[in-house]
Amino acid sequence: MREHIGLIRWWRGGDGDWQSETIRGQYAGGNSQVWVVRLYSGIELEYDLETWAHFQP
Repeated sequence: MREHIGLIRWWRGGDGDWQSETIRGQYAGGNSQVWVVRLYSGIELEYDLETWAHFQP
């Protein structure tokens, strides 16, 4: 069984307020720079860890 994880990223929107985006799924591989996450929809996507931070959902 693969670990269930979440990733979050933050950025400043056009109005100057902080905005965030999160994803949740199963860790499917990667390295110290890029993680592959299998979303619960079944799609696998790569996420750059320079932009995204891990959180435990």
